[in-house]
Amino acid sequence: MNATLASLKPLSPASFASVASLALALSLAGSSAHAQVSGASQAVARPAPGTTVDATTAFDPPPSRRSGLVIGTSLGVGLAGASGYPNDASKVDDPQYYAASGFMTGGGGSVFVMGALADYVNFGFWFGLQNYSNGDWRSTGSGGGFRVEAFPLFYVVPALKDLGVLAHFGVGKATLDAKRGDYGGAEGVQSFVGAGAFYEWSLVKLLGGHFAGGPSLEYDATFSRSIDRHGALLGGRLVFYGGQ
Repeated sequence: MNATLASLKPLSPASFASVASLALALSLAGSSAHAQVSGASQAVARPAPGTTVDATTAFDPPPSRRSGLVIGTSLGVGLAGASGYPNDASKVDDPQYYAASGFMTGGGGSVFVMGALADYVNFGFWFGLQNYSNGDWRSTGSGGGFRVEAFPLFYVVPALKDLGVLAHFGVGKATLDAKRGDYGGAEGVQSFVGAGAFYEWSLVKLLGGHFAGGPSLEYDATFSRSIDRHGALLGGRLVFYGGQ
């Protein structure tokens, strides 16, 4: 071991300079390769100059069917029934003042102003009126509040992408009056709820947007302490979409 160590000679200044030069060259070469690799990875990761990338478009593509302001109306005919008491605390729940209409025929309509938040959902405000009657009774009603429309199969079943469901809710008023005889009838103001389904076809492009329309079916109900009224309407709707 000592002989081996003794045989090793220290490097001369010229040899040390050669080794240092070689090490420096290897270090510079490694730095250059690292810079080239890093530059290449940045070129792949960064968009081209002058372009922007919106990450949200990968998850929520721009609308292709519905967008912008939504203005519409619906009309229909149907059946309804109402029952209750006069809007008087001393008469509510008193059997001698109870009135019930049985089935009545009639119709109603509504208007709505909403926004198309996406191809598959509209949300906004609604107001509607309805009138029904039979041989003995007549009933009027109105309501207003919020409305939401959804197209749940838009991405799932493209053939049914224009099949929608609706719900509206708010405040409603209903009356029930006798057409003959001495009956007190019923009336009240409280909650209004409704639900339904519809289908719409794109009809014509106009004014920067397009009109759509089709059949609709909805169920509506007014609930209060003094009167309940339920009805179903079969009809149609016409809608203007300010965007797509």
